[in-house]
Amino acid sequence: MQDREWLYYAERSGSEGREWAEQYRRHSAIAKLGERALRSMRENHLEEGEQLLREFIDGVEGVRGEPASVRAVLDRYRHGIEAYYFYCRKEFGLAEQSMRSAHDAVARALNKANWLLLLATHCQEFCLHQARIARNQHQWPRMQVCIAQARAMMSDRIPLCETEDGKKIWWSSLPVFFDALAPLTEAEARFANTLINPQERERLFDQFVRGMLRSSNNGR
Repeated sequence: MQDREWLYYAERSGSEGREWAEQYRRHSAIAKLGERALRSMRENHLEEGEQLLREFIDGVEGVRGEPASVRAVLDRYRHGIEAYYFYCRKEFGLAEQSMRSAHDAVARALNKANWLLLLATHCQEFCLHQARIARNQHQWPRMQVCIAQARAMMSDRIPLCETEDGKKIWWSSLPVFFDALAPLTEAEARFANTLINPQERERLFDQFVRGMLRSSNNGR
């Protein structure tokens, strides 16, 4: 999908990650359908986006004979894009349900595939998307709960997710992941800084929340 940092770092992590990425890329045609569906929806072509989404879902459900983590990552995007579709249609209950399914898919992906660790940050994003859904329903207390949950993840007070075998993934797992990749290139170090520098990630978090609240005040 478009946010490919997690895939780059999966490959960067070693031979297991490179082998996994090769398996995942065998389904690039399916993934591109998801990207096209999301782009159509963002451009307000909802009917076209719905058709592409249906094709994407059919493709994902047809994936067989791959590691469970490959299907789980595809499911993460299937449910995430589906949530955006429901959000656009103002079917907020279904959008929330799809967000939860996307979270669960990330947890499944991370059950055995440590090289996919950066996907765990998507779970914080899902909380912020839930906040946006609550905002659009004028459920202000619910919105604040979701924002607080996302901040608690970022502050390492609650885990990003918990895998099926009971392993909790924390934000503090990220520096350990990047340390194992040393030495980092300049570009890699800049990217890692956005995730592991407390001040920088706080700045980006607050920037996102302010933008979301401004959209609320503007009636969007």
